[in-house]
Amino acid sequence: MKKSVVIIIAVIYGLSIIFVTLFGLKHKSFNEVIYTNKIEIIEENADTLSSGLKYISLQPDDDGNCQYQLKWVVTPDNATNKAVTFNYDKSNPNISVDENGLVTFTNIKKHGSITVTITSTDGTGVSDTIQIICYKQ
Repeated sequence: MKKSVVIIIAVIYGLSIIFVTLFGLKHKSFNEVIYTNKIEIIEENADTLSSGLKYISLQPDDDGNCQYQLKWVVTPDNATNKAVTFNYDKSNPNISVDENGLVTFTNIKKHGSITVTITSTDGTGVSDTIQIICYKQ
């Protein structure tokens, strides 16, 4: 092998080291899963019990109905799966929570309450809970 070929290979090798050092190798991961680390129910009018449970009190309309839209934030913002489920006691037919977090009380005579836990569906089990109380005065 000629001396010039060896020198050219050495120069190319040296330049490639400098090029990678300066510009770096930018690794992209296409299947990276980012898990939920916190769910927080956001309601500025909610109060908190000494146990840490958030609650909000509502008054029914003339027909004895109350509605409340749950609002929550999933963090981090770039979580792969931001879907949540709403867990509550389904034994009372007058209180329901739909898939969008709308809590509906129907035919409330005196008062009704429900405790709703919003839980992530990504397997982490992260959750937040609020109690919603609807009562007539």
